[in-house]
Amino acid sequence: MQVPAVERSLSGGDLVQRILDEVASCVAAQTTFRRVLVSVYDRGIIPGFEDSVAAITRATSRGLTAVQEERIARFIARGGTVSGARYRSGARLSRSYFFPRGEGLPPTSVRIPSLRRFLGNGGWSDDDVLLTPFWVDGEIIGQISVDDPIDGARPSDEHLHRLEELADLVAVALRDARNLEQLSENHQVFQFLAESAMTGVLVVRGEAARYVNRRACDLLGYDKEQLLAQSPWWQVIHPDDRPQAWVQPDTPPNANGTLRAIRRDGRVIWLTTSVYPMEHPTGGAFVLHFYDITDHVETESQLREKALRDPLTGLLNRSFFEDAIRTEIERSRRYKRPLTVMMADLARFKQVNDRLGHQEGDRILKGIACVMQHQLRDSDWVVRYGGDEFLFVLPETGPEIATLDDRLRRAVAAWSAENVEGVDVSVDFGWSTWTVDHPRDADTLVREADRMLYRTKAEHSSPRQGET
Repeated sequence: MQVPAVERSLSGGDLVQRILDEVASCVAAQTTFRRVLVSVYDRGIIPGFEDSVAAITRATSRGLTAVQEERIARFIARGGTVSGARYRSGARLSRSYFFPRGEGLPPTSVRIPSLRRFLGNGGWSDDDVLLTPFWVDGEIIGQISVDDPIDGARPSDEHLHRLEELADLVAVALRDARNLEQLSENHQVFQFLAESAMTGVLVVRGEAARYVNRRACDLLGYDKEQLLAQSPWWQVIHPDDRPQAWVQPDTPPNANGTLRAIRRDGRVIWLTTSVYPMEHPTGGAFVLHFYDITDHVETESQLREKALRDPLTGLLNRSFFEDAIRTEIERSRRYKRPLTVMMADLARFKQVNDRLGHQEGDRILKGIACVMQHQLRDSDWVVRYGGDEFLFVLPETGPEIATLDDRLRRAVAAWSAENVEGVDVSVDFGWSTWTVDHPRDADTLVREADRMLYRTKAEHSSPRQGET
């Protein structure tokens, strides 16, 4: 692969510099290495071949002294070159190259002695060199060089994995461009490099992914070949979220935000996603990067659910009712269907607390709440409105409410007879129905239901005939 030279005056070169700066910052932040040098060449070189030569056109560093940075700048300004001899097979470690004490590194290489002296046996030496290249089609177009690991250890599999993941992402940024000058702000590749250690990446052209990184495979549960074979690529997206991912060929999807994906094992996960368009010689392409926020989404959902539930009975609470009742009224208005709001109050419940104690009162309240909830349809819902009061929201329920009233009374009476000793706990109801001919707002419905409940309680508390 031939990559044309990049002059410092070109805007494309300026973006390359920004990408290199971002990569250097990522390495310093995400690995144990405290000295980083990142460079890019004017063309690809073939590893192991001494006559395969390229010039360094751009470089950036972290952790070097001003004198050391100036030395590198002078080397680049003089047209300093690297050859394939630097990347000999004997020094290869995974997809990186390690030179213990600098042994085997060509003498023409810029060598900056380490600022530390690690004295432990088997630890990092002041002359050790670790290089991680940017691989493109079997050639190398740049590299990350690191030094001074904070733990003083020789390269581990974890070190190599993180460095090579970053190098892969830089290769994605450069591979599909005609030349480096054509890189534009639209790529914004440097934005996702900052999160590379936790981010999955797909490069998509047409209806297929052309590149996937290892993190994408881990998150989605597929191996690389399986993801590349997916056509269309958005089969991994949850069916309900596919409309925002499906697009006409060569058009980036409107998928910035969150969506659900389906792993190969069938588990649904939540992803936060960003999309960046890319130029490509054969047409439009885009980069989709994402990371798993399933734990975060589930935790938030649990917290929201907890905030909307009464901790004693597990029923929905008053806060939920005040938000949801307006939605139910609007649905009834749209479909011209009745909606009933019913209030319930436990009779003689104060006697339960006075005679049996509050702990027993809590048990009975939970039991009756469960009994009433089991008498409802899936479309109905009940909230604990306060104390021993309950509020039912019953969509598409009108005149038949009297039947439900009777069924609830019988169920509560039966449970009370079997589970409560010494107190005859029963329940009173009042309701109000919204209809197209008699529409009301939420406050009016609750107020009317409360008035009817008050009248019902008064009737039930009046002495019966023959009683004194």
